[in-house]
Amino acid sequence: MSKLTGKRVLKPGGWLQMVECYYMFQSDNGSITDSNALRQWSNNYMTALGGTKDPRAPLRMQQMFSAAGLVEIECKMLPLPLCAWSNNARERRIGNANKENVSQALSSLALLLFTRRLGMSIQDFNSLIARARQEAANPALKPYVPL
Repeated sequence: MSKLTGKRVLKPGGWLQMVECYYMFQSDNGSITDSNALRQWSNNYMTALGGTKDPRAPLRMQQMFSAAGLVEIECKMLPLPLCAWSNNARERRIGNANKENVSQALSSLALLLFTRRLGMSIQDFNSLIARARQEAANPALKPYVPL
């Protein structure tokens, strides 16, 4: 990110805000492990993108902005609930509103990558997506994706 397009259009004292999703599904209570479909989806997604895009780039945004010459950089990780599991009313509403987005994204983000790049059969793909959707909608797992 040696050339940051946003820097060219920022006025002195201006600010830039970015939101990046790191598709490594997590659990607020630690219950999502490598045996879970959500983690398998994440691992497959990372593998399939390898060599073309860096799916871990959101973890390095601060360093990338600094290298591009930006100053006073503030980075925060915010957990985006996949369903309505939080005790916080606002986060619970966000999770509830996000359920359908997550259900659709699990398939749409992965179909081409998993079947063509990884050679996964459509039957195995559909099975993984069905299990991942069940887990994403399960409040007991307290699933989220880091933003």
